[in-house]
Amino acid sequence: MIIGTAGHIDHGKSALVEALTGQRMDRLREERDRGITIDLNFAPLRLPGGGIAGVVDVPGHEDFVRTMVAGAAGMDLVLLVIAADEGIMPQTREHLAIVEALGVPRGIPVLTKADLADPDWLALVQDEVDEWLAESSVAFGKALAVSTPSGIGLDQLRVAVEHEAALVRPRDSAASFRLPIDRAFSVAGAGTVATGSVWSGSVAVGDHLRLLPSDESARVRTIEIHGERCQRALPGCRAALGLANVDRQSVRRGDVLVDARLPWEPTLALDVRIHLLDDAPRPLTSRTRVHLHLGTTEVVARVLPRATIQPGGIGLARLTCESQLVAQGGDRFVIRSYSPVSTIGGGVVLDPMPPRRRAAWPEQLGSSNRADHLLALLLRHPPGASTESLALRAGLPIEEVAAVLGGDDRVRELSAGWVLAELLAEARARGLDLLARYHADHPSFPGMPVETLRRGIYRAASVAEAAVTDLAEAGAIVVEAGTACLLGFEPRIPGGAAAVDRVLELVRA
Repeated sequence: MIIGTAGHIDHGKSALVEALTGQRMDRLREERDRGITIDLNFAPLRLPGGGIAGVVDVPGHEDFVRTMVAGAAGMDLVLLVIAADEGIMPQTREHLAIVEALGVPRGIPVLTKADLADPDWLALVQDEVDEWLAESSVAFGKALAVSTPSGIGLDQLRVAVEHEAALVRPRDSAASFRLPIDRAFSVAGAGTVATGSVWSGSVAVGDHLRLLPSDESARVRTIEIHGERCQRALPGCRAALGLANVDRQSVRRGDVLVDARLPWEPTLALDVRIHLLDDAPRPLTSRTRVHLHLGTTEVVARVLPRATIQPGGIGLARLTCESQLVAQGGDRFVIRSYSPVSTIGGGVVLDPMPPRRRAAWPEQLGSSNRADHLLALLLRHPPGASTESLALRAGLPIEEVAAVLGGDDRVRELSAGWVLAELLAEARARGLDLLARYHADHPSFPGMPVETLRRGIYRAASVAEAAVTDLAEAGAIVVEAGTACLLGFEPRIPGGAAAVDRVLELVRA
């Protein structure tokens, strides 16, 4: 499980992590000189029951919100840190908006510096924080007061963390492996090392991966979790992967490691559902430029909404990106205004590989009914798609996609993947029409060449083949000796018997 901090600058996030984990968070010289967190820092947290969680400490300064978003991506539990002597501050509100947009499920409000506040003020701040967070989409527990110098409240916080961790839904180890990279470096004897949180699936030593968007191949040489070598990394853990066949200079924050066996592709466009914050300064109109944060990457994108999205509103849009990124259906993201930069909203990816035509928006796209959503994706991507491709587009495990579609008579699985039954019905009707017109134009021919019929039915060979097979099995057509004809069709010479007699006369003459 991944635990992360959030909160205003100088409210004691790093000091809290140090007190909980026993590890210093000011890794960089500049951080020690300035007394603030600049980059992401990580440490293992041993829980009272014996488990270990990974902790991500993020910057609180407004200049480093982009770094904070990269750290917040993948959090399972957030510690929202608020200094008891100051209360809720601007970055407290912005950080909350970010973790809400990213879909972080659970959180604990932590009132630090409790020793600097008198009891009456502390009680007032606790009530204010609890009332404020009651409306949040993140399931927060009651605010806990702590003091890192004296250790007051830290044991209760550890117990609360373990309690909340037990309520977090486990990530699916059967899903496809993905690790957004937040740090890369070289180690003597290990080569290139990439670190990040395992978002989904698992990875083992010896596995073959792809580095996207550069599309380089890599092999997992070593795996370390919390400083210890291991053979496999499971979803929801912090992992450092030693990579063979990859140069350090080609790996950067924002890149993604994925299973090489699956059809992952980088994209320049996303079809999404956006929620614009209530306090967004202006509506979201066509071609508005924004900073898009997804996983550990940040790209500039233009928003093409289907209709203007007002502050506080929700709408559908296409995001066209200025550089490639990697996404799958269901991914959460944050958008920030281009200039001046501030968090204005977030949303969820509905289709990470949308068709070029923006008009193709089936009503079921993004439906909570998984079968309907999968059918909408198929409708947008004729003639069809493989189980693996649909799983990535929908953000579902491969086995679940196969099970959902296998029980739905609105689709058929062909050799090349799943297609809509309606599309096959149209292909069969087209085949019958082609044969009828062929017979009318060539009444003396025994039938139409099967390959010509297939090419005329549909451009995708698997669909055309299925349509011909269906018609033959239904007894609507007869296929033999490389030709196809309608059932009951018999070749005839135009002009009938008189024409035959005339030909015989000419032969005898």
